Amino acid sequence: MATRIPNEVVEEIRQRINIVDVISQHVQLRKQGRNLFGLCPFHEERTPSFSVNEEKQIFHCFSCGRGGNVFSFLMDLEDLSFPQAVAKVAPMAGIEIAEDVSETTAKPVDPQIQALLDLYADATKLYHHFLVNTAVGEQALDYLHERGLDDGTIDAYSLGFAPTGDVLLKYFEEKKIDYQLLRASELFVTWSDGTLHDRFNDRVLFTIRNAKGQPIAYSGRKLTSGDDEPKYINSPESPLFEKSRELFNLDMAKNAIRKSKQVILFEGFMDVIAAFQAGINNGVASMGTSLTPEQVHILNRMAESISVTYDADSAGQAATKRALDLIAMNSQLKAQVVHIPDNQDPDEFLRSHDSTAFTNVFVHNTEDPVAFNIRYLQTDRNMNNQAEVFAYIADVLPVIASVDEPLIRETYLAQLSDAYHISLAGLQQQIQPLLLAKIAQGQGGARQTQTQSRQQNAGAQTPWQNDTRSWSGAAQPTLRPRSSRGEQAEQIVLAWILRDPLVWLNVTSREDFHFNQANYETLLLLASAYKDEFGGNVPVDAARFMDYVQRPDLTRIIASLDDIDDRLFDTDDYQSQIDDYIRVIMQESPLEDQIKQVRRELSEASQVHNQALVAQLTIKLVELMKQNQPQRKS
Repeated sequence: MATRIPNEVVEEIRQRINIVDVISQHVQLRKQGRNLFGLCPFHEERTPSFSVNEEKQIFHCFSCGRGGNVFSFLMDLEDLSFPQAVAKVAPMAGIEIAEDVSETTAKPVDPQIQALLDLYADATKLYHHFLVNTAVGEQALDYLHERGLDDGTIDAYSLGFAPTGDVLLKYFEEKKIDYQLLRASELFVTWSDGTLHDRFNDRVLFTIRNAKGQPIAYSGRKLTSGDDEPKYINSPESPLFEKSRELFNLDMAKNAIRKSKQVILFEGFMDVIAAFQAGINNGVASMGTSLTPEQVHILNRMAESISVTYDADSAGQAATKRALDLIAMNSQLKAQVVHIPDNQDPDEFLRSHDSTAFTNVFVHNTEDPVAFNIRYLQTDRNMNNQAEVFAYIADVLPVIASVDEPLIRETYLAQLSDAYHISLAGLQQQIQPLLLAKIAQGQGGARQTQTQSRQQNAGAQTPWQNDTRSWSGAAQPTLRPRSSRGEQAEQIVLAWILRDPLVWLNVTSREDFHFNQANYETLLLLASAYKDEFGGNVPVDAARFMDYVQRPDLTRIIASLDDIDDRLFDTDDYQSQIDDYIRVIMQESPLEDQIKQVRRELSEASQVHNQALVAQLTIKLVELMKQNQPQRKS
C-alpha cells in the first residue's frame, strides 16, 4: 500500500526549499529584473524564455507555457509522481521521508518500455559477467587493460563482452521472454526464416546509457582484424534509443558539467572513459562524429563553454568543423578547439601522461573557432596556386568578419596579407560589405534583445496594446499575444482576487459573476475551497495553491499570472477598474463570441451562395456590432 505524505510535511518541505536551488541543477539561471531566466528544459530554444520567480517560488516558460512550483518542475522534468517529487526534494530540506514512497507511488510506465529497459539491464549484467568472470572474456579484458583501463573503471561503465554462439538469445529463451519483445529490443537480428540471432558476437561492448543511467544500447568493437566485418557495430535505433538525442556518459558527467559550467566533447567512447579514469568527469561523446542540434541543445542548457577535442586526422578535423558550425547555430556556448600534442588521440595521450598534463593541454593547446576555420579552410587547397588563394580568401573573409573586436580582426587580416602577399588595404576593402551587413543584422538583433530584456524585466511576454479604450487609465497589463480582451480581463481578475483578499470579497460577492473560460471558473472554485481550508484573509500562496490544485493545465495558468505587470495592481481605485474588467467579461466577451460565430456562419453561407441566409446573417451581425460599439467606447 502506498505511503501518503502528510500535508503538513509537504508544506514544511516546500517552505524550507528554494526552487532556485533545485532548478539550477538543471537550468543555468541569470538574474534579469525581478526574476531569473534560463533556457527552458522542456523544449529546444536559443533565447532564454524560462522564468523563475524566487519570491513566489514558481516557474513559467513564456514560450511553451509550462509552469508550476518546485514539485511540479521535477514531476514534468523527470516524469515523477507528486509523492516521488516531494521525496526527492525532502533530503535537500533536511527532512526524512519513508523509503517506500519512491517505490510505491511511481507513475505508470509504458509496459513495453519498462520490459525493454529490464531486458537491457539483464543483458548488460550478462555481458559484464562474461567480460570479468569467464575464460571466454579474458582476451577482451586483456585488451581493455592494455588500453589503460582499471577494473574499477570497467565496472563503472558496465563494459562487457559478447561471445559467439547466440548466448544472449539462449539466456532469454531460458527465461521464457516473449519473442516479439526480443525482436523489438534490437538486441538481435532477424534472419529470413524468422529466427533471431545475437546482434553482437566476439566484441567488446561499450554500454550506452540514458541520462538516468539506464542501459539502452551498445557499441561493439571487434577484437580481431583481417576480415570484412566493420571495426564497430552499433545498436540501431529502438523504442529506447534515439541516436540524435543521446550523449555517451551524460548520466555520469551531468553533475560535473553543471558545477563547472564546462563540457568536453570527445570523439570516441574510450576518450571519455580514459578522461574519467584520470579524474576529468565532464566529458561526453556524441554517437560517432555526427553531433546533432538536439545534442547541442542538451549541452547548452547545462554548460556555458564547450571544448571540442576530436582526433587530429582528416575525419576528426572535418567533424570538428561540423561541430563548431552546429554549436554556433544552435547554442550560446563559448567554443574552443583542443589539440592533443603529437596528433595523439585523447585516449593515447592519457595513457602516457597524468591528468595534470591533460588539463594543461586545455590551457596551452587551444584554438578559438575563428583561428580553427582560418587554418581548416586551407585543407586540400594548393596555396601556391593564385586561383586557389583567391578562393580561400573569399571563404575566409566571412569568418574574420564574424570577429567583434576590431583589433583582432585587423590582426587576422594582416596575417593574411603577409602570408599571401595581398594588399592589406584590398582585404580591408573586400571585407567592408560583410561588416556593414553584420552591423545591419546586429542592430536588428540588438533591438529585439532590448525589447525582450524590457519584457523580462517587467515579468512579461508581450505588451497589451495601449488604445483609447484602456482600462480606466490603469497601467496596461502584459499578457499573452493573440488573447482576446475577454481572456485578458479574466486573467487579470483571477490574478487580482488571488493576491488581494479585498478584491476577492468584492468579486465573489457578486451573485451573477462567473468566468467564461471553464479553467478559470474551475480555479475560482478551487481557490474558494483552498481559502476555506487555509484561511481566506491573506493572499493565496501561488506555490502552495499549485500543490492543492495538482493539475498541470491549471498550474500553468497560475504560473502565467506572474507575467502580469505588478504596477497594474498598485492602485487605490481598484473598484472602478474591477468593474471595468467584469463588464468586459460579462458583456463584451459574450458579444464578441457571438460576433465571431455569426461571421463564421456568414462566410459559410457565402461559400454555398445561400443569398437569403447571407442577408439574414448580415442584419444580425450589424445589430450585434451596434450593441458592442458603445460599450467598447466607454
